[in-house]
Amino acid sequence: MTSKNTSVFAVPFVGRKLFVISFAIYACLASVSIGQEKVDFVKTIQPIFEQHCVVCHGPVEQEDEENDFRIDDREDALDFIGEDGAEDSDLFQLMVSEEEEELMPPPEHSKLTPAQLASVKTWIDEGADWPEGIELVDKSKKDENAADSPKSVDSEDEAAKKADKKTEQIFNAIGSLHTAAIHLPIGLLLASGLFAFFSLRGNFVMSDCAYYCLWLGTLGAIVACVTGWWYSPMEHRGDVTQFADLLDQTQDIFWHRTGGLVVTAAALLLALFAAGARNRDPDDGMLWKLGLILLAGGIGWVGHTGGELAYPNHYKDLNAVYQSVIGGSADKGEAKEEEARKEDSAEVGETSDEADSAE
Repeated sequence: MTSKNTSVFAVPFVGRKLFVISFAIYACLASVSIGQEKVDFVKTIQPIFEQHCVVCHGPVEQEDEENDFRIDDREDALDFIGEDGAEDSDLFQLMVSEEEEELMPPPEHSKLTPAQLASVKTWIDEGADWPEGIELVDKSKKDENAADSPKSVDSEDEAAKKADKKTEQIFNAIGSLHTAAIHLPIGLLLASGLFAFFSLRGNFVMSDCAYYCLWLGTLGAIVACVTGWWYSPMEHRGDVTQFADLLDQTQDIFWHRTGGLVVTAAALLLALFAAGARNRDPDDGMLWKLGLILLAGGIGWVGHTGGELAYPNHYKDLNAVYQSVIGGSADKGEAKEEEARKEDSAEVGETSDEADSAE
């Protein structure tokens, strides 16, 4: 009766389960980073036009009013809105005009709230998507009292602020877990590289340790990336609102964030490759083990860049030695140290001011 290596007994099942979990977490991160949904014309823009615009730019022309275009005529309105964004839109520029005689709607008729102006601007910048077959009617008379009521405007702004605050709290709650989540994958992936090194001569125990530490470290790295995505703006180290921000090297977080994403992606691919290799031949693991050793070096560098961001003063001697070894100037390191000292002094001053105020 031939023996079978029990270390790969559950590899296909575990591999598929771990892949599904990893992909689901990554998809959540990608979906969140894409941004909010487009402004809906029917829900957001149509009520604004019907309450503030149709009364003057509708089928009934008002006395002493020059009707340049019909807002209830889709083609005429879109032509006046334009296709080059809000900054070049005749309609939006009249809505934000500083000249009282040009301002739309006229001050004596009604006034758009900042939230309504922001919605119109975003809608135009997104391409002014106006579905066909929608008929605009004059609702200014029906909504006149509600529109002119300060209480109505205040409640609308207050509701928007509460929604934004709640969303911010959720993201900050996720981000606050980053400092706790980051250490586990760093330790596991470093350990997996060490186990891989000792297993190069065929030690099956070390090989199993390297493999399972790789999977656990990869899942931990995915969690660290998700939490770190929201931890960075919470700490004012850099935010990603568009793809160009991801490539902005002026952000303090650039190298740590980029390295973390690259190492996490590499770890996931390597884990899947290792699962396949062990499934085919448990004794054949040279390639993924060598890759794991390189990956351990990468995660060590990512951890160091994060440590420099969190504790810049702790690395001043190490950076000085590094600068002397490579023969570079230490001016840059000294500048960073000076900046860190200023930040510490500012924090101490703020703490003192708060204590004085409390007294």
